[in-house]
Amino acid sequence: MLQHLSSTQVIVLAAGKGSRMFSTKPKVLHHVLGKSMLEHVLHTAEDLQPESVTLIAGHGIDQVKTHIGEPENLHWVEQREQLGTGHAVLQAENAPSQADTTLIICGDTPLLKSESLAAFVKAHQTHQADISVLSAMVKNPTGYGRIVRDASGEVVAIVEEKDATDTQREIQEISSGIFCVNRAKLFTWLHRVENNNAQQEYYLPDILKLAIAEKKKALAVVIANPREVIGINDRSQLAAAEKIMQREIIREWQIKGVTVEQADTVRIEAKVKIGIDSVIKAGTQLLGSTHLGDGCVVGPYAVLQDSWLEEGIVIAPFSHLERTSVADKASIGPFARLRPGARLDENVKIGNFVEIKEAIIGKDSKVNHLSYIGDTVMGENCNIGAGTITCNYDGANKHKTTIGDGVFVGSDTKLIAPVQIGNNATIGAGSIITKYVQEDGLTLSARPEQRHVQNWVRPKKGQH
Repeated sequence: MLQHLSSTQVIVLAAGKGSRMFSTKPKVLHHVLGKSMLEHVLHTAEDLQPESVTLIAGHGIDQVKTHIGEPENLHWVEQREQLGTGHAVLQAENAPSQADTTLIICGDTPLLKSESLAAFVKAHQTHQADISVLSAMVKNPTGYGRIVRDASGEVVAIVEEKDATDTQREIQEISSGIFCVNRAKLFTWLHRVENNNAQQEYYLPDILKLAIAEKKKALAVVIANPREVIGINDRSQLAAAEKIMQREIIREWQIKGVTVEQADTVRIEAKVKIGIDSVIKAGTQLLGSTHLGDGCVVGPYAVLQDSWLEEGIVIAPFSHLERTSVADKASIGPFARLRPGARLDENVKIGNFVEIKEAIIGKDSKVNHLSYIGDTVMGENCNIGAGTITCNYDGANKHKTTIGDGVFVGSDTKLIAPVQIGNNATIGAGSIITKYVQEDGLTLSARPEQRHVQNWVRPKKGQH
């Protein structure tokens, strides 16, 4: 069971520019499986139920605020000058908190798990440490600060690679940059940190040196899964983190009763929800806050974005749904496109090369082939023939088409909105409907007489 850290303040570092991203937006706003890195980290922090969460932003703070909004229990602190991680944490000295312990985490670690952080804080408190660092054992420690221990295993230093000896560079235990510190002592130490280094910055890890000099209890806690503390500095690392997270997400859904075929070709983003006995076929992408009920079959190569699907729905290959809702036992595709505002009732059939936009399709209705239905309310048990178009746009404004229950529309019909079709009406193929269609009976629009032109020659290219 996850430990709730009600006596702990969480500080999230998110002030850096991330120059290696070569981007106009702050590094922490780059996405991993549909959520920004910062969103992943904040959700992890929220899972801990801490006393408070303080977010330190700097570069692009307005973008960060717009992106994150105003979550409850989140305090904002600005680092106006980017003078290092120690300087960043110091800006939170006056942030509202009554906590005994401060947990400092990085906004660019989207793989971090709340269970790991809870275990870290528990170890810190159990050992009555004054300062603890979360470490990891890695095969290739290049680029990371090394955890140096004495003969008894006690932590004596964090040595940055550029300052390490050849022997120290062989150490495989690295610092994650995540700290747990006695809050009262944290800011005392931060005020004493100096910037006598090449970058002239104030580094957070330097507080460990000060604590050890005062003979305070220092602890390094090795995380079970070193991948969780991977920091993201460029787009290659971003892609690698996304690949790791995607494998984990797919595995979780498989354990929960979802079949994922050819999993290495499938994309399932972090906010997606899937019911049991659903089948996700090769090449399919489930994006945003998409929800699938039980027993759905999707794909191959379908794309669902921010859509809500109930139970027993079949999405055939190469169909694309965006911000749509679909009720039980509907069938869609192949090659169907449901645009924002499409709402399908139970047992609706949408066939190949059909586009639906801002339209309600009633129970048991069918739009099977090569049709466009937009800005429409359609009743139950309708059958819309191939090539039917609701002509909803006059060049300036959109207009509505209303179709009653039990309507049959013949192929290649044009419904010129605004227009209303009565219940149980039948419209003959090739009609152009411009005014109200009465209930029941057959409605035909005038068709030109068929004629044949003798000795007519088809024009050739280049002839005028």
